[in-house]
Amino acid sequence: MTERIPFTRSSRDGPGLRLTIPRPRPTAENLLRVKRIRWNEDLLIVAAAGEIDLATAGRLERALSGRLPAATVLDLTEVGFLGVAGLRVIESAAARARSESRMTGVVTDARPVLRLLHLFGVDSHIPVYRHLDHAILEVPNR
Repeated sequence: MTERIPFTRSSRDGPGLRLTIPRPRPTAENLLRVKRIRWNEDLLIVAAAGEIDLATAGRLERALSGRLPAATVLDLTEVGFLGVAGLRVIESAAARARSESRMTGVVTDARPVLRLLHLFGVDSHIPVYRHLDHAILEVPNR
């Protein structure tokens, strides 16, 4: 989807003739910011802000790959949109954690994100918290 910028041609083309030049779509880096925060030796917080969709899910996936500590908290409090591609990344990371005997938790209070997690039953096998401090206290101890 491109946003158009109006462009008026010179007067020789006649009054009111306007062309539009498409604006480039924002890059994945502008749509989603992901930060890894090593809370302590056993806990990693992956904080995401923006939109997690097909175009940006890879950024989240990269942040959740590699060697991870005993517990990972995915902080989605600043995420306004979560698409199915993002949901797949979260479920894949949680499945990997279970197979490696690690813990995963999700933090969000955004209704669209909570609704998708509930609709697909993700909240039945991944603990979901509304506040980061609750997740920090509970996820490593599960």
